[in-house]
Amino acid sequence: MSTIAANDRYQVRARNGAFLKAISWLEEIAVFWLILHFSSAILALVFTDHNDLDYENPMLRLLWYPSYLIIMALILKNLPKFLRMVVFNPLLIICVAWCGLSFFWSISPDITMRRVVAIVMTTSFGLLLAAKYSWYGLIQRLAIAFAFLTLGSYVFAIAIPEYGRMQFIHEGTWRGMWLEKNSFGAQMSKAVLLFMCAFAMAPKRGWIWVPMGVLAFIAILMCTSKTALLAALLMIGGMVFVRIMRANPLLRIPVMYIAIVGGVAFGFCMTFIPEEMFALIGKDPSLTGRTQIWDGLMRAIGEHPWLGYGYGTFWMDPLGPSYWVRFELDWGVPTAHNGWIETWLSVGLVGIGIFAVTYLITLILGLDRLARGGVENYWVLLSTILFGFLSMSESTILQQNHLDWVIFVATTAKMFSFAPAYWRDGRPTMSYWRPRGANSRHTALA
Repeated sequence: MSTIAANDRYQVRARNGAFLKAISWLEEIAVFWLILHFSSAILALVFTDHNDLDYENPMLRLLWYPSYLIIMALILKNLPKFLRMVVFNPLLIICVAWCGLSFFWSISPDITMRRVVAIVMTTSFGLLLAAKYSWYGLIQRLAIAFAFLTLGSYVFAIAIPEYGRMQFIHEGTWRGMWLEKNSFGAQMSKAVLLFMCAFAMAPKRGWIWVPMGVLAFIAILMCTSKTALLAALLMIGGMVFVRIMRANPLLRIPVMYIAIVGGVAFGFCMTFIPEEMFALIGKDPSLTGRTQIWDGLMRAIGEHPWLGYGYGTFWMDPLGPSYWVRFELDWGVPTAHNGWIETWLSVGLVGIGIFAVTYLITLILGLDRLARGGVENYWVLLSTILFGFLSMSESTILQQNHLDWVIFVATTAKMFSFAPAYWRDGRPTMSYWRPRGANSRHTALA
């Protein structure tokens, strides 16, 4: 009788184990899909009318609702961890809440409400990633998703060039699985960083991550995006910088001195000889017309400087406040091409101030992990710098349905919650607030 009961218990445990394993696999598939969806790859390229880029295909909007349901299901599955992450990140919550409050002064409240729902879900997905995964788990999963996007972009660019390459403006340059070459380049610069960080965390998988990093860098060259190329080179140099700062204490002061002097020299040259500096990378001082856009937008900001026009509304009405900017420039400007100006238009100086404080603290925590952290500090510091760098030419800050904001939120949330460091040698997880001296003897191993 006891043997039969034992067999029954074993079978029950086996069924439960198989069920839990199936649920875990479904979660991983769902997260993989969500990362791909938020990347805006493939879908926008396929469903957009290339003869009328301003037309918003209803199918693209409808496809977000299943993804939002998936996010809510995953949050319920991981609710205690998710709520803990929310508690540790009041500044991120205030940023999103301010977007919601803009409903009360928005020039188009219905659009603001719809887009606030989207930014809430986008931010929630970032918090979910931070709650669900360790540093290692987060970076490895992002790297796997970007490996798929990189390889898929090669397939599009080589096998189906009518989709994977620009057809009218910048004809022949690669855009991969994105609608526009600069978006493709920006994502590939992020891919270069992710592959380097994934390799740093798991050197045994170098046979995967090193070739993928090379492919991502070649893709940047093929899309001819100077901003993406500068970002990728900055990240490669940043990896060397972080390595020196961690592994060679005697070199920290001279390296920091060189970095400061180099930064001051760069700022001096950009101020007094901008034409020559931009000529080095084949750009004009107007940044391909971006400065003209910014001049017009600053005048628009002057009319609503403190609160903005309402979240996500400025560009929506062709006869609204964006009309005069487009009229002066004589083309259909789609965005500000600058995350800070875009956010200022949406939620005003108050909103951009709240985000600036959030970003500054994130950067400080990233620097602090040079002393306290493990291998993850390559990612936390450099990804924060990369986000800030790309935000100067692309609208990435507080953007709904945008992977850049998801990744920034996930990284910031883990830092604000003081997630334990990751070490390659498998030592037990320790509190982030352990004495710094306990960290120093392990630095060279990271």
